[in-house]
Amino acid sequence: MGLAIPVDRQLVHNRKIQCQGFIRADGNFDIEAELIDSKTYDFPSDTHGVVKSDSPYHHMKIRLTVDLNLTVLDAAAVTLTGPYHICPKGAGNITNLIGLKIGPGWKRRVQTAIGGPTGCTHLTELTGPMATTAYQTIGGEISRQQRAATASDNLPDTHQNNSLKNSCIAYAQTEI
Repeated sequence: MGLAIPVDRQLVHNRKIQCQGFIRADGNFDIEAELIDSKTYDFPSDTHGVVKSDSPYHHMKIRLTVDLNLTVLDAAAVTLTGPYHICPKGAGNITNLIGLKIGPGWKRRVQTAIGGPTGCTHLTELTGPMATTAYQTIGGEISRQQRAATASDNLPDTHQNNSLKNSCIAYAQTEI
């Protein structure tokens, strides 16, 4: 079961965002994200001539290294393709994220640290899905290690996790 059948339409834009979470040998975690934008048609660019159909005109990658407390220990970013020659410089301030903690207020702190006229809008917005990927990676890894340590396949009762209360319908304190 999916979405209702839409009216007749034609695809014109693709945005692909991929996020991955890794546990490192030192016990910390690498959260990586990649964003690729492309059009389904050729179009002219003042800086790149003609951008061919399905060729990336935005292509960025970020790696954040975080600890168990979701504190950013290291940060790296690269703009492989951008619409303007200056775009790769927007990745230069990514190290301003070092020391920040993923949690409430993350988007505001990221905007202050790497957004605005010295940053890149696309890299800034990519840190949102990276935050949820970090939660999923670290929470899942902690649960996996706990199950392995107790030699039990029983899943922990995640509804007891106070940090998730009222974060969504599944963790609502009162039934709807």
